[in-house]
Amino acid sequence: MSATLTPEMLVALPATPSPLLQLQRILSADILKLRRTAALRLTLFSGVLPVLLTFCIFYFKGQYIIKGGIDPWPQFVSMAWQTAGTLLLPLFVVLLTSLIVNVETKSAAWKHLYALPVGRGAVFTSKLLVLLSLNAVALVLFVLLLIGAGTLLGLVKPGLGFQTHEPPLQTVLWMLAHTFVATLGLLAVQYIVSLYWRSFVVPVGVGMGAVVATIALLKWEHVDKIPYSAPIGTTMLMKMDKTSGLQVAHELAKHEWYSLAWFAGALLIGYVLLHLRRAD
Repeated sequence: MSATLTPEMLVALPATPSPLLQLQRILSADILKLRRTAALRLTLFSGVLPVLLTFCIFYFKGQYIIKGGIDPWPQFVSMAWQTAGTLLLPLFVVLLTSLIVNVETKSAAWKHLYALPVGRGAVFTSKLLVLLSLNAVALVLFVLLLIGAGTLLGLVKPGLGFQTHEPPLQTVLWMLAHTFVATLGLLAVQYIVSLYWRSFVVPVGVGMGAVVATIALLKWEHVDKIPYSAPIGTTMLMKMDKTSGLQVAHELAKHEWYSLAWFAGALLIGYVLLHLRRAD
């Protein structure tokens, strides 16, 4: 004889949080976890180092670089951006992605994370947003320090002429946008590598090897298709015009379109792999 269920016997299950609420909860947790990593210090370091190196070069050797009466800002900005884009920025993205993903790996927390009432899509998107935000913070910090360092040189080294010329703010802001786009493909590839290989050493090794290999292949005609080359390619966009000063095209360059394509393709593949992979 079958028993009849009464309202008192029914237990109401909690409603599944909406995707937006899931993302909000995971994102809050990921931001708190930043305190356990060196990600914030690395972000600060990546913005400071190229500006500091360029400042020291101009402080001690500026009189040999800048001829009297010439606007020093174009050379200062160009040299700082080449220092950042050629090696420091790609390595920063490689290390940053590994540090963010390794928070769960080193504490064997993936199984616990996937047991929470949140979808894998929320986990995937949250860490991606943290990476994009820290990348943007590093670039904005770099730009602010770059303008500040040039202004300081105008005070401590007035013979260089920084104080008598205006900084190329419009060009710098366009370069900021170009550089952010150029890092997207590299960031997405490294993010997927870090998610797939639950290790800190392997993604860093892959990333550093790819950066070095890309530098060796800079004269290859198809190097612009490699996502690790995009930041380097963007540093070459700045052109010096005798009448209008330092200029950069507003349209995206070919290698930046490739970067966006890598960003979309890598994230799509990574999202599928994340759903197929066990939470080990």
